[in-house]
Amino acid sequence: MPSVRLPSGRAGLTSPIDNTMVKTDSAPAGALPPVVPDGRPSIGLVLDGGGALGLAHIGVLKWFEENRIPVDRITGTSMGSLIGALYATGRSAEEIEEVATGAELPNIFHLSVDYDQLSYRRREDRREMPGAFQVGLKGGISLRNSLLTDRGLNAFLHDEFQNYDGDHLRFDELPIPFRCVSTDLNTLHRVVFYGGSIPLAVRASIAIPGIFAPVKYQDHYLVDGAIMENLPTEVAKHDLRSEVVIAVLLPSTEFTESDVASVVGVFARAFSAGTARNERESVKLANVLLTPDTGKYGVGEYAKAKELIDVGYAAAEAQRETLLKYQLSPEAWKEYVADKRDRRQGHPGLLKAVKIQGGSPGAQRSVSKSMKPLEGKPIEAKPTIQALDRVQDNQTYEAEFVTLAPHRPDGTVAPGPVNGVLVNLEPTRNGPPFLLVGADITAMTDNVTRGTFDLRLINNDFGGYRSELRTDLRVGFLTQASTEYYRRLREDGLFVQPHAGLLREPVYIYSNQQRIAERLQQNAGGGIDFGRTYHSRAQLAAEWRYETVRWHSQIGSDSRRDISGTMQTGVLHYTYNSLNTAQLSTQGVLFDVAGGALYNTVASQNAPVAHLTVLHSIEFANKHIVGLAISGDTYFRRNVTDPLRFTLGGPFRLSASSIDEYRGTDDILVRAAYLRRVASLPTQLGDGLYITGAYEAGGMWLPEQPSFVRQDGVLGVLATTPLGSITLGGAVGDAGRRKIFFTFGRLF
Repeated sequence: MPSVRLPSGRAGLTSPIDNTMVKTDSAPAGALPPVVPDGRPSIGLVLDGGGALGLAHIGVLKWFEENRIPVDRITGTSMGSLIGALYATGRSAEEIEEVATGAELPNIFHLSVDYDQLSYRRREDRREMPGAFQVGLKGGISLRNSLLTDRGLNAFLHDEFQNYDGDHLRFDELPIPFRCVSTDLNTLHRVVFYGGSIPLAVRASIAIPGIFAPVKYQDHYLVDGAIMENLPTEVAKHDLRSEVVIAVLLPSTEFTESDVASVVGVFARAFSAGTARNERESVKLANVLLTPDTGKYGVGEYAKAKELIDVGYAAAEAQRETLLKYQLSPEAWKEYVADKRDRRQGHPGLLKAVKIQGGSPGAQRSVSKSMKPLEGKPIEAKPTIQALDRVQDNQTYEAEFVTLAPHRPDGTVAPGPVNGVLVNLEPTRNGPPFLLVGADITAMTDNVTRGTFDLRLINNDFGGYRSELRTDLRVGFLTQASTEYYRRLREDGLFVQPHAGLLREPVYIYSNQQRIAERLQQNAGGGIDFGRTYHSRAQLAAEWRYETVRWHSQIGSDSRRDISGTMQTGVLHYTYNSLNTAQLSTQGVLFDVAGGALYNTVASQNAPVAHLTVLHSIEFANKHIVGLAISGDTYFRRNVTDPLRFTLGGPFRLSASSIDEYRGTDDILVRAAYLRRVASLPTQLGDGLYITGAYEAGGMWLPEQPSFVRQDGVLGVLATTPLGSITLGGAVGDAGRRKIFFTFGRLF
């Protein structure tokens, strides 16, 4: 685990972190390696925090390398700690620029865990309630403690520093001795990391309050070091004992009225006020101060990496004469570079042991099973992260790991490569249980608006690892309540799932585009499913249901008889879902098929029943999407009465027709769509805004009249947002059908 250096404690505060390598301000951090030849001063580089503005540090490093300015010690806070750690571990400025301008860095910012990293049931939640926000109920009602999830950030750090995530590592032994700064929320003190896992140390230093979750370390919670020391010159001067301190200060943006126009703006400006104060004290210890002109850039503008790098380069060039005093000769520079190269950490060895701490026995077995294929292979970050995704995909645990070096019997580290991994399983902070809260709205120009307020209560690991109790409540246009207990029987995914529910819903009956009646449908009953969840994408289940059904007229006359009785169904149901998002997918397939029988049903023949849905879309040129969807339902032309018939009509189900306008015993629907992205939302706040056009064709068969086919064309706008999909469109179809519609919530 990382080693930290703390200031002396204060009375009345939580005790300091307990670690054998913790040092106080008055104690030295250890003997630094003799990396500075006699005859020149040791140079310490200090890198300021500032989000994307910190990319300017890369430009400073580029100028240093081009002009042979050595960096003998390096320290940083927040983004400065990330750039500093990359340089300290032996990366060149050019290599760091490739990281900053590549696709990986912007993709670490996610509002939620990626859809393809979720378990089968959590993918169901996301698809059925795409805009829901999650409330934790463990120990009281609580919301998430950060805007962004840290899953992508953690994976990025482990991947970039996979040779430097050991529990035994001392930062004095890096190619460049390194320190980074964090803030302890328990003690309200500064924390200086000087050893251990670099991914964890940088993660703690970069944990902007409210943006990323605090890092839990030995029962202390650590956040961004900018709160205490955004420009850690004191660490460079006294801890790393630099004789010359060169500090890179990132000026804050100028104040504008927009800074106080939102909660986020006020928080960001207030945070800047605190960092500005500690920076004013820190600059007093700098021998050379570089100030890149970052004032016109925002802390989230990672897409402008090249511009910010150029700004940093220009800041160093502006002080050329001052900096060239520290220039090395070509021969001395070669020796300096060679020494750094020789001190780079070798690749970890082969995985011989996996230690697991925390978590239930089932969770630990899951980790052991996932890590088993990696034993005997070189320890690498990406395969390890992918193996640990399995225990995290149900959102019950968070997993973190460090590599372990072999130890002697006396506890000291033995020479040689690391040979093990320590996995720490930490329960999700505020749940289970979790409450999902969402809404779903559909409105059309035939004066029909359907809106529901949706709640889903999930109690993960209820009665066993991967088992869960899930309860739904929908109120509004309709009332629906249901509960199911998903019980894992074996770790290979075999399950049994009893369930029960009730539904009360108004149903409108149409004839020749006119609404002629309103009925009330009431269902109550339950059943049991038995099957296997193969992995996050596929499930096969045998499903049996028994329900009582009431279907009676409320308003108007439709020549249909009222129904009251029971029904039973038994089907075999298979689902495969490889879509890459829950809303507008750009790759993958949704394949859902079911077949079985309807029997012992009031006023109906016994009938075979089948269902099929296939959905596929592809993206090209990064802004065009083409999709195709085919669905069908059939009772094989048996005379099955309402309310058990299938329906067509409504947005994206023959959009020029009213919602559920057509009712029959057999249907088919084909939809082909083209979407073009015309605007993008800020990074990971949503996909963007699309112009969309679609062609729809649907057919319906029913015993009372000849089968028919309807066609229409759709044109509209679609926005995919964190709150769900929003569409506004119009459709023109045959037989004089025209509609304008609006939807919010689910897309299809």
